[in-house]
Amino acid sequence: MSNKPRDWKGDLRWGERWERVIGLYLYFNGVTDIEYNNDNRLDISGFVKNNPVSFEVKSDRYSNTGNMALEIMDDGKPSGVSVSKANVFIYNYTNLSDDYVFLFFIPLGELKAILKENESTLRIIKGGDNKEASIILLPMAKYKKFFKIVKLPKVSWYM
Repeated sequence: MSNKPRDWKGDLRWGERWERVIGLYLYFNGVTDIEYNNDNRLDISGFVKNNPVSFEVKSDRYSNTGNMALEIMDDGKPSGVSVSKANVFIYNYTNLSDDYVFLFFIPLGELKAILKENESTLRIIKGGDNKEASIILLPMAKYKKFFKIVKLPKVSWYM
């Protein structure tokens, strides 16, 4: 991994753009009345067959390490998956292939249970601007079986 400092604002803009792309995917797969949120509770909300549903989205564009990076604390306060109120967590891997984007779906409650049940064996690193965030590294070779994985072709308009 590069020692070059990350551009938090640039990463945020990039991630929010991906939320819109994923929102389109969700719309074409039955989620209606989609709204985008700008706080730590959730990223996308809508309805499936008149039932409310919400999504937390994490998009990853950095070098593939074989791990899913899940923020749990930032600047000493709970953040990321620790505070999200979404029903479903989506991890968006844009860096696994030159031709495809991979969306990993899991109910957020199930993800939190996996993290809690395996906390003694999972690695936590410091990351983000000034290394103030605590990030759990979830090894995908072991845990991808818990996720529904969708493979989408990369196209120029959203890359």
